[in-house]
Amino acid sequence: MAATKSTTIHHIAGKRFMGVTPDGMRLMIDGEDHAKTGMNPMEVLLNALGACAAFDVVEMIRKRRLDLVEYRVEVEGDRADGTPAYYTEIRARHVINAPGLKQAMAERFVDLAMNKYCSVASSLKADLSFEIELKHETAVESGEETVKG
Repeated sequence: MAATKSTTIHHIAGKRFMGVTPDGMRLMIDGEDHAKTGMNPMEVLLNALGACAAFDVVEMIRKRRLDLVEYRVEVEGDRADGTPAYYTEIRARHVINAPGLKQAMAERFVDLAMNKYCSVASSLKADLSFEIELKHETAVESGEETVKG
């Protein structure tokens, strides 16, 4: 099994948070309506999905020794009505400028990246669990729940 990853989400104010990894990387996460300082969690998820797939596409292009002039991934998602407003469909448009990369090969690279190698895409149906620590209580309460999506 791969190594465990971790991060800590710190509340700043209102719906404003800072994610901090053990090596000090920081990400502003912001759910405020005005004066936003970062992406909201669902925007972060779309960016994580696009970047995850892009990492693999870039690596496959590099292994073919092709020159990658420009590359971007445009990602959009439709969300369910109600709560939770999960993504019901996510679409990604990969725009690649790599002379010598044929359409069939590009389609294969993107298909592999999006449907086989992308850990973020595979994690969208992950089993989730949680525990609770109440700092203001003398006893630690914990609960565990598995959610399947």
